[in-house]
Amino acid sequence: MNFTSEGIARGVPFRLGFNYHQVGAGNMLVDLDNDKDLDIVIAGGLGGSWGIYENDGTGHFTDVTAMTGITPMINASGLSAADYDNDGDLDIHVPGWFEPSKLYRNNGDWTFTDVAAEAGVDLSAPSMAAAWGDYDQDGWLDLYAAVRTFTDNVEIENHFYKNNGDGTFTDVAVELGVEAMGDPSCIPAFFDFDRDGDDDIYIGTDKGSDDPDGRLLHNKLYRNNGDGTFYNATYDAGVEAYIFCMGIAVGDLNFDGLFDLYLTNIMQGNILYMHNGDGTYSDQTIPSGMASHRVGWGTVFADFDNDTHLDNYVCNIQEPNRLYRGKAVADWPLVDEAPEAGVDVFWDTYCVSVGDVDNDGDLDMLVGNTNRRVNLFINNSSDAKSNNWVRLDVEGATLNRYGIGTCVEVDAGGKTQTREVRSGTNYKSQDEFTLHYGLGAHEKISEVRVYVPGGGMRVLTNMPANHRWTIYTPERMGDVNNDGMISVDEIRQAMNARTGPGGVLTPGNEIFDMDGDFDIDTADIQLMGIGVLEPTPR
Repeated sequence: MNFTSEGIARGVPFRLGFNYHQVGAGNMLVDLDNDKDLDIVIAGGLGGSWGIYENDGTGHFTDVTAMTGITPMINASGLSAADYDNDGDLDIHVPGWFEPSKLYRNNGDWTFTDVAAEAGVDLSAPSMAAAWGDYDQDGWLDLYAAVRTFTDNVEIENHFYKNNGDGTFTDVAVELGVEAMGDPSCIPAFFDFDRDGDDDIYIGTDKGSDDPDGRLLHNKLYRNNGDGTFYNATYDAGVEAYIFCMGIAVGDLNFDGLFDLYLTNIMQGNILYMHNGDGTYSDQTIPSGMASHRVGWGTVFADFDNDTHLDNYVCNIQEPNRLYRGKAVADWPLVDEAPEAGVDVFWDTYCVSVGDVDNDGDLDMLVGNTNRRVNLFINNSSDAKSNNWVRLDVEGATLNRYGIGTCVEVDAGGKTQTREVRSGTNYKSQDEFTLHYGLGAHEKISEVRVYVPGGGMRVLTNMPANHRWTIYTPERMGDVNNDGMISVDEIRQAMNARTGPGGVLTPGNEIFDMDGDFDIDTADIQLMGIGVLEPTPR
């Protein structure tokens, strides 16, 4: 693997300030203007300044901070993006470290309005990271905000804001028993740990200990019961992790369709929990070789070389960052290749976000560097360029437009790769929403299965590799203008886009492929005349 730091050359010379008191300020790679390329948001600049950059589509950027209306925030902590109001664009949430949190509503014209107070999410506490998920399956994204409880004797605990669907939120953490009472929480992560169609919540807790006489603080796993309630499944699953947990990476390392967990820690060592397939996890840190034994913060799983195996990047302070190249479990342990790859940043880095900033089919990274310029690492890996890939955007209808919580399985070369659309899982930062799959030498994708939150499902076949495709949820199929029905004009558009049986579908016409076989033929036109496809129960 090989990366080059190209921030200045590409128009992102942003310099972070002194972020130690809030242990890092976040960054994001997200599409804020819906033009199919990744823009950049960075918090924690000198004097609380922001860096907000518009992508021109080639991975070169223009500083648009001044026009956004987003004002300096001395103690900005985490960053996450979500379409909380279901208007079709991404809004920005910013936890504040001992100052009110912000919720910036996207006005759709590169301006943003802070609505945190009127929305009821202007929490003032030692706030850390936050994550979004639709826990009650009503189509409105809810917000879990982690608080480092008892910092400076502040007793405020985690908040779980239910989205009321009218621009306001209600804290239901205590009511649902998910406040992680008394824990100094660093990071929440929504992910479907039991693959039952709804998102569960995993909480990383700071100040844990392996002292047998003082086992009080540990991570928490709250399993979603599917009826708007949760069950504390921490001990059942075996993921309590008595560590100083800062970062959480979620990914399927062994192609079993279940999500594994990698947790950063202090010098005692990071932890890799592998899912056993029965709702429990096993500590596989030693076999994996990923203990690291550095003070770790942000971490992420991503296939940087497009070889099908998830790699892992780890941010550290006072020691160089690590990049573990993924490989088959039978071939473990993994090896740190950060020096060879050019990403062994040696300073104090807390945050990392991942996405394809230059739209060339491989994954790049934005890495924070306290009191230094940020690193925009562009992926030049020869393996990534020679291997095949596919990139998938999940698009919903009027609710949950970005498909948060959707799991997508891609079958190619005898392997099933599983990804989930998530918001805010990484430490204080936000990766792209597009799901990226490296395919190695395999050019044929035999099947794609799309599991929509709440139980809907689509099966796609004959998907060509080396393209970025939009995957629509069942209720959205054929409905170009998203008005809830398929009109005669939309049927006419589909007829003009017909490929015939076995023809080649081009990106942009996926919405007309009603039966998911990657052509547009008479069968699709007939299905459009019948109406929107009904979701298939799992």
